[in-house]
Formats: sequence, structure tokens, C-alpha cells
Amino acid sequence: MTIFQRLKHDVKAGLATLRHGTAQAAIRALEETELLRIRLDIRKFDQQLEELYRDVGERAIHLREAGEPVERVLYDTEIDRLVKEIQALKDAREKLESEITEIRSER
Repeated sequence: MTIFQRLKHDVKAGLATLRHGTAQAAIRALEETELLRIRLDIRKFDQQLEELYRDVGERAIHLREAGEPVERVLYDTEIDRLVKEIQALKDAREKLESEITEIRSER
């Protein structure tokens, strides 16, 4: 093999390695972007959960201050609706966390 052939071979091998590295970097960037998006969604869910917890507490306190018995507070339809909404958000948040775990395990 002449020096020119060896040089040509080395350049081709170098380009192949560069292409592979570039593809890996692009894939990694896409994964990180997706993880960032999911984390942002989780933060939004956390904020919504905080608001709902506050709403439940305010509603319960309002009912008790109005003289409602504890049983009435526990079975209030508005509180029940808020609790169901909280559970739905928790389930959605859990699903996003499992997506993060799945993305990380694929690496």
C-alpha cells in the first residue's frame, strides 16, 4: 500500500468516525431536549398541584368556619372534584417521570 493509499484510507476512516460522533452528539442533544421538556411539564404539574392543594384547604376551612360538620366537609362535592383532579395530575406526573426513567435507561 502506497503512502497515498494509506492517507486516503486514514482520511476515510477519520470521516466515518467523525460522522458517527456527530450522529451520537445529535442523538444525545435530542434526548437532553426531550428530558428538559418533560422536566418543564413536571414543574407545571407541581405548580398546579400546589394550587389544588391550597384550594382544597381553603374550601375545607371555609366550610368549617361556616359551621359545617366534619362529615359535610369530607363529603363536599367541590372538595371531591378537586381531589379527583389532584389524583389525575399525580398520575400524569408519574407517567412523565417514568418517561424520564425510560429515556435514561436507553443510553
